[in-house]
Amino acid sequence: MAGRIRVLDSANRTMQRLGYLKALAALVNENETSNLETLGKRLIARITKRVRLSPPFDQDLQEYAKTRLTDGAYKELRKTIIDNAAPAGVELQDIYLADRSLPSSTGKLVEANWRRYPYLGTSLELVKKGTYSALTRSLVLLAVTPKAEIAAFSELDRQQNPMRISDSQAAVFLYCLMDNDAHVSLPLLRLLVEQGEEVFDERIAGDFLPDILREVVAAHSKRSLPAAERERLSMLGKIAVNVAKWKGKPYTGSGAREEAIRVRLEPWCDLGLLSKPIREKYDYQVTKAARVLVDHYGRASDIDKFLQEGFFAAFAACRGIEAQPAGDSEATEALARAGEALKSTLGYTPITDVGLLAGTRLLTEQHRILEQSRTLDMLKALQKKDPDFVRFTVDRMGAMAYVKFLKAAPGV
Repeated sequence: MAGRIRVLDSANRTMQRLGYLKALAALVNENETSNLETLGKRLIARITKRVRLSPPFDQDLQEYAKTRLTDGAYKELRKTIIDNAAPAGVELQDIYLADRSLPSSTGKLVEANWRRYPYLGTSLELVKKGTYSALTRSLVLLAVTPKAEIAAFSELDRQQNPMRISDSQAAVFLYCLMDNDAHVSLPLLRLLVEQGEEVFDERIAGDFLPDILREVVAAHSKRSLPAAERERLSMLGKIAVNVAKWKGKPYTGSGAREEAIRVRLEPWCDLGLLSKPIREKYDYQVTKAARVLVDHYGRASDIDKFLQEGFFAAFAACRGIEAQPAGDSEATEALARAGEALKSTLGYTPITDVGLLAGTRLLTEQHRILEQSRTLDMLKALQKKDPDFVRFTVDRMGAMAYVKFLKAAPGV
């Protein structure tokens, strides 16, 4: 378990559905910097905007009102929708979550908890901690998200439901989750796969967390770590203790166990790794895609090697995409296009993000595989062949970290 600690920060009491991250990515790219209050409240204002609908209400919305709008605050709205009694002001997020093409109808955000919601974005490195400004990976997400989906967070557009996750968005989200939570997610997913096709709930899945977190703490505590990482390990140990207190206790729908596990299980539904027998409840089953992902990861020696050398092949297998390695010209063009889409004011972009966008586009648009390790090798070769085409800068450790394309790829 070498390398950095890949465990979500603030993994409890946060947003659960990946679709909201599209809105968050758009918001942080509208302003250079922000703060927690501004970002959280702007997100809430956007997704809770009310749309006036007239009866008869569609069956999806009526079923959603019955099963999800059960809080007393929604009593009148719920009755109006169920009875088809009169026009009603319905939040955009409710209309989108009601869509039965989604794998889950849970995850509604509430105004009172605005402070909690940006943390999934910071934990997945879409948003910079402290300044709440955009990181390059948020641009990767936006590059694979149609503008119409972002606009659907402002004006109702059922055809462009932004809570749906496309193949290209799923690739980006899965990479973000593996890059930042693999030390919990992969062991947990493996344990759930080993249970077979049995239905499980948050209690069963959550009871696995304490031992997984303790293993993370034990493995990393033997290493020489900076103070901030030591503090993270200490916090993970405390979370393990808090979650363990719930082990064996009846399911309540809230508490440390459910809060710590839900932020992992619900995104896996969005990614097709889990399914729900009843989309309104917190019961799950593993899918074939989950078994495929666990199998592919098992072939790698560690998470770093998996992300560098096997991620896109694994994702293709999960999605049933028959793909071949990208040719040199295809890869060069995709990398140059990604660099252009993501470049900063200085023109430089993190190589990993260029590789993520190029690899995602190649796989989902052309059924071609370009792993991160090959991206790095290709960039080195291209720079050696034509120093006027591509240029690099290094990180504090002297490793190649940022790339700048000085001109378009040949043939582009």
